[in-house]
Amino acid sequence: MANEGGEGAKGAVRTENASGSPMADPAAALRKDISDLGHMLGDTLVEQEGVGLLELEESIRALAKERRKKGRRGPAAARMQALIEGLDTKTAERVARAFTHYFQLVNLSEQHHRTRRRHEHARQGDLQLGSFEREIALVAKSVPRDAFEALLARTSVELVFTAHPSEAQRRTVLDKERHVAHLLVRRDRLDATPAQNEELTLALREEITTLWQTDELRTVRPRVGEEVKNTLFYLEEVLFPLIPKFYAELEHAARKAYGEGVRIPCILHFGSWVGADMDGNPNVTPEVALDTAYAQAARVVGLYLREIDALGAALSQSTRRTTVSEELVQSIAKDAEALPELATELASVAREEPYRKKLRFMKARLEARHEHLVEARRRGGPFLELPSYAYASPGALLADLDVIARSLDENRGALAGRRRVCGLRRQIETFGFHLAKLDVRVPAAWVREAVVGDLLKPEKGPGIRAMEAVANIQKITAGQGAESFILSMSHGADDMRASLVLARACGLYRPKEGVATVSIVPLFEMLDDLERAAAEVERASQAPEYREYLALRGNLQELMVGYSDSNKDAGILSSSFALYRAQQELVEVAKRNDLKLKIFHGRGGSIGRGGGPSQRAIESLPTGAIDGRFKLTEQGEVLGWKYLLSEIAERNLEVTTSGVLRASSDTGAPDVQREFEAAFVDVAHDSLEAYRTLVHDSNFVRYYEESTPLDEIAMLNIGSRPAHRKDQGQRRLEDLRAIPWVFAWTQSRQLVPGWFGAGRALTRLIAKRGVEFVRSMREKWPFFASTLEAIAVSLAVADMDIAGRYASLVRDRALARRLFTRIALDHGRAVRAIRRIFDQSTLLGHAPTLERSIALRNPYVDPLSFIQIELLRRKRAATSPSPQAETELERAVLLTINGIAAGLRNTG
Repeated sequence: MANEGGEGAKGAVRTENASGSPMADPAAALRKDISDLGHMLGDTLVEQEGVGLLELEESIRALAKERRKKGRRGPAAARMQALIEGLDTKTAERVARAFTHYFQLVNLSEQHHRTRRRHEHARQGDLQLGSFEREIALVAKSVPRDAFEALLARTSVELVFTAHPSEAQRRTVLDKERHVAHLLVRRDRLDATPAQNEELTLALREEITTLWQTDELRTVRPRVGEEVKNTLFYLEEVLFPLIPKFYAELEHAARKAYGEGVRIPCILHFGSWVGADMDGNPNVTPEVALDTAYAQAARVVGLYLREIDALGAALSQSTRRTTVSEELVQSIAKDAEALPELATELASVAREEPYRKKLRFMKARLEARHEHLVEARRRGGPFLELPSYAYASPGALLADLDVIARSLDENRGALAGRRRVCGLRRQIETFGFHLAKLDVRVPAAWVREAVVGDLLKPEKGPGIRAMEAVANIQKITAGQGAESFILSMSHGADDMRASLVLARACGLYRPKEGVATVSIVPLFEMLDDLERAAAEVERASQAPEYREYLALRGNLQELMVGYSDSNKDAGILSSSFALYRAQQELVEVAKRNDLKLKIFHGRGGSIGRGGGPSQRAIESLPTGAIDGRFKLTEQGEVLGWKYLLSEIAERNLEVTTSGVLRASSDTGAPDVQREFEAAFVDVAHDSLEAYRTLVHDSNFVRYYEESTPLDEIAMLNIGSRPAHRKDQGQRRLEDLRAIPWVFAWTQSRQLVPGWFGAGRALTRLIAKRGVEFVRSMREKWPFFASTLEAIAVSLAVADMDIAGRYASLVRDRALARRLFTRIALDHGRAVRAIRRIFDQSTLLGHAPTLERSIALRNPYVDPLSFIQIELLRRKRAATSPSPQAETELERAVLLTINGIAAGLRNTG
């Protein structure tokens, strides 16, 4: 496939890096990768499908480019539409697949380029924005060492993986794409021979050809267990090996900024909703949650067994060559008493290798735990008592590891394995005996129903069973595998207090014994919920029985704020400000009531659901909202983009953690922000008024469903969770789940959740306050700046010409004209307002790399949109198609959904 990616690859332009030293054009290598992979894909198309498909694809792409250049409603657009209308369904599918595969290769190239640039920065000695070394050095300018160590002591960064129905690609496809990325890494080696380069080119061709021959679509909807396996992939294969390096980099940065001896506690943790989120997914039950916990517990012990073997291979020290500590000798003797048979075996095998002997005993104790977990899971019953010699807790395993570490320290072993021991220690601290902590989320109504009647019923209701699942998971994971009990659509204080009743019944809250091992987490999602969140938390904290519970938890209150449903309820500007104000008010409530807050941010991957750069999002939070404690959902649709490649995963962990440390060290908001906040009250009001006028139109849902591929998205087998809360009869706005809601708007290039309402609100703000005041708001207020940047991206990705073509699918032409005109007018107003505030001629003039990426993708995304519109038109016009024709048409539509998602790098 021809492409623009190689246009500048031959003559690299010399530029300068941040330190002023000359370097090659940083985009040249990326363009070469895209060009090479595009040509390989073109060769594959010819080989697999014939030259006709490549020529057809190139003709359509050329017309798409001409349309962009000479007029979106001009002759090129008409010719492209006519050409696509003349395609039969099978040919349209093949063309869509060609564009989709191209985007997959472009996305891989861009991911690989991120790792390449990271290496280049490190090699040049540059400090990347968000790197530990840069950010901690900045913290050190205002925060003394003792205050920094206190901050570290209270810091907890929790990343929680979810499995919402938004990851459009199959795991098989993701695995193959990872292989391509690894080949690109190998291809960058400067010392590769011509023969090796030829072999790498052949290997890339093989992967691209195999991808073409692989079905992109799942034939059946994934079960919860398969979603769990997908999440385990990232935890086991990418994140587990990264942890030692993550802490090594953090320790290095702290040492450079503050000197030797800064203690770095375990501050990074992983959680998961996969297999435990019971809100709206009938396939997730308490039994499934328990099985998930068993699976994760067995897998993490398996990882430790592998590491213990590797450590045993490394620690080959012999007492003939060095000494060991008396503590280690005594520890081995104690192990021999507990495991006499193994001791007899080791008497001859590892006689003079004490570290290996100790590690063999540790392995036996881990194996006993592993076997017990596997058997308990097979039975499906409770976790019975472990054998006396098995590790009962991660602490016991860490204690044995520390014995080895101290012995190495005392016997000149700092460079003879000590670093590897420390690395394993960090992994155990991070993943415990649970791998990822399972958050159990339930509808708050379950709790209310349970307190009213379920506790008295012989047959327990879902609320009490869900709380029991938390208790059972804690039993099999040494108390660490579950803690948060999240109340979706919470009413606030009453639900929080009612949850205590369930916690008592399940043994998780025993005040007389000083036990409170469950975290009751109200989730505030809708605009009204956010506006009363602070008052509800304060009301709960002042109730005597709840105050007693909080005291047992160190006065720590966790609560969750939802970005997805609040956006759907109020639009982007109003919901963003409501989230901001809610957190400000919660900080004040915490101060008045001597509480510590942990705010759990339910962000999605798309801008309409709170997505965007992690560090920018953290910077935009109000002062005091973090204070070391930060919890964030990592949504299903971004896991591949953020965690498929280890270098990118490492960068994400570093940027998020350094952002939390920087934000937590800020002393307070400038006084000028208060004036900006007061001005934004009107902005939020104007935006809300515009947004609700649109979505509360009596025929809005019909317009939305018919102008987007919503029903077709529901047919994609991409998640175990239903796409709608209500499947029968006419749906209402509240019946539409936030994720497919955004997914469908994105597919139709309207992207309403990412910008609508901003046109009217920003235009009025400029008229009322003057453009210089608004520019000052952007310059001095991170919340406003990050919100504008996100809106600008959504506006740039949206395309009102193509959106209008989707609107033409609405059967009621008057309805389509009325609502689409309202959408298009606000888009135009928003574009003009953003350009004026940023004082630039294009929407993304402040982000030229992103602007170019979108511009280069458009000639490939646009044809997919045209094809999708034509296929949707045929599908909806068909009266009595044959089963085969109907299947072919549905499949072709689904492939265009995959392609547009890949091209826009966005789903829901």
